[in-house]
Amino acid sequence: MFNRYFSSLMFIFFTLFSLFSLAACDIEIDNNLPDIPPEGRFVVIGTNQHTDIASAEVAIALFDDGTPITLVGGDVVQASTSEDSILLLKDGVYNGSYAASLPNPANFDQIDFLMVHEPLEARQNRWYPVDLLIIDPGPGEFVGASASIQLPPHLLNLQTDLSDFVSINDSFTLSWSPESAGDIMKVRSAVSCTDEINTYTYGTEATLIDNTDDGSETIGLEQFIYDINDTTDPPFEFLLGQSRAALQELLTKIKEKGIAEDFFNSISLVNPIESTCEIQLFLFRQRDGAFDSVETNGRIFGSRSADLTLNYDPN
Repeated sequence: MFNRYFSSLMFIFFTLFSLFSLAACDIEIDNNLPDIPPEGRFVVIGTNQHTDIASAEVAIALFDDGTPITLVGGDVVQASTSEDSILLLKDGVYNGSYAASLPNPANFDQIDFLMVHEPLEARQNRWYPVDLLIIDPGPGEFVGASASIQLPPHLLNLQTDLSDFVSINDSFTLSWSPESAGDIMKVRSAVSCTDEINTYTYGTEATLIDNTDDGSETIGLEQFIYDINDTTDPPFEFLLGQSRAALQELLTKIKEKGIAEDFFNSISLVNPIESTCEIQLFLFRQRDGAFDSVETNGRIFGSRSADLTLNYDPN
């Protein structure tokens, strides 16, 4: 069973970054996994399906006493809809995480997770102790554990009243077709700034005045663009660790946008407030799921997302 403990994703296609410095700001790139308990087992499960993408990104991370668990033998997590299923065989960049793209062209809302024992399939990418190369040790203690997510409705009619900006004091109104299910809304961005010589890319999560699904939110440009010479903290949160890597997965998936697979690898110290920047804004509608055992501790949630592009040019 996934007993004792299990917790937090929408982002576990992810990564562990070290420390880098942004001029006046020192930003620690950690794993962004909140409240992992130091004792017991803990799991985080999440999935996201982006508008016009025929698959959902699914991921899981397992912890024991705060340390990532690496699955060995033939145990593997299966994610499925009523028509398709996939084994999470690909290691996430973050230790203890596993990810996959689950086909979902029919846009089914329910996604089920089940720990199964599939020794032949699991052997494709998995390390085995030398004495177990031939002998299957049999199902592990987690086999049979399950959970499910009901994805929220797709985001429709995402738009903004303005898309071109010249100052971080500018603001705009983001609008979409609201739903009444009580889901929460999140705004994240992938920002690319250039001074015509160097390019700097980073991600933000906006601090919203109201994160309810009411169909409208007024947001200032200071939630995406900042001055690296300003020693005060910006009003947004930088996307770090697993959340940064999850957004990179989504960027890579939207191939028609022409976004590089290593978008977040460019960290040249260009000052965004003085540069020309393109802001790829992502709106997420998110809701919690449920583990099938009340003994399971952790977090499970699913989301659907849509995006649009904003432009900033102070010159």
